[in-house]
Amino acid sequence: MNNISFLVFLIIAGVFQILMGANDGGVLLGSIISSNFIHPLFGIILLFLSLTIAPLIFGTEVVKTLGTKIIPMQFITLPMLYGAIIATMIWVVVAQKIKYPVSISYTFVGALVGSAIASKVHTQINTFEIIKVFGGLVASIFIGLIVSFVLTKIFNFILRTLSPKVSPFFKILQVISSIFLVMGYGANDAEKTLSLVYMASIISHVNFAVNPKNVFVIGLLSFLFILGTLFFGANSLLTAGFRLMKSNPKETFLAQSITSATVLTFAKFGLPVSSTETLNMSVVGIGVAEKPHAVKYNVVRNLVLTWLVTVPMSILISYGISKIFITILK
Repeated sequence: MNNISFLVFLIIAGVFQILMGANDGGVLLGSIISSNFIHPLFGIILLFLSLTIAPLIFGTEVVKTLGTKIIPMQFITLPMLYGAIIATMIWVVVAQKIKYPVSISYTFVGALVGSAIASKVHTQINTFEIIKVFGGLVASIFIGLIVSFVLTKIFNFILRTLSPKVSPFFKILQVISSIFLVMGYGANDAEKTLSLVYMASIISHVNFAVNPKNVFVIGLLSFLFILGTLFFGANSLLTAGFRLMKSNPKETFLAQSITSATVLTFAKFGLPVSSTETLNMSVVGIGVAEKPHAVKYNVVRNLVLTWLVTVPMSILISYGISKIFITILK
């Protein structure tokens, strides 16, 4: 029974990874190609390579945080993981329907809490880790907004007489920042599904992904992410690349650099943050600093409202689904 339940969970995890590609892959591609300099195919290749290589280069501290620190492994059950992953998927699908990408990091952590409450192990939740995770998520968004605003003002002051001459230079820098952006995503956001497969393997006593750095598992998840990006990522791509603000190479370079530096730093400390939300707010910060009239504030408002309802909704949905699976898998 354990093996069958684990196999079904793996299939659901695969679908979840495709949804992550639909929600986040489009956002990343939107930022990369919004200046019309980098070809979409090159962006897709960068995404695949980053997802596969980043955990091996930058480590899997985020997997450890999600898999062992929020709730001790001995208290995690397969019904809890079913509840967490399906609740996250439902909320992501809802966001896709209304054409706004949500933070899967927020959703996932909220869903873990909801499943723990349903399984009556909420007293085992590491409150300090929860505060760290949510504090990191909020901090990353404000870092993206504030640092991008300040750096844009500094860059504009320094380059006010050189802008026409340095434009081609920023196109080259944007290629480099794109690489670091997707590497940051691979080292942080992409490790959510990896952590789920890791936890399920351990608690099901299945020798499939007991090592988070399993290259086969990471490569397979990367492939599924790309599928989600290619077939379902259009709505998210529009939000990041074109609906918030049309960006030139300098603005795109700044947004990508700030996002990648923030996400890679947080990954080093095992804090799961949202690359897409940090990137979105970096774009907004640049827009406010450079051309406030060009920022579509109605889109920003709707994004913020989506973030605010994400955690309570993910807790409630996960609680209900976990209860169902606890009954089924008794």
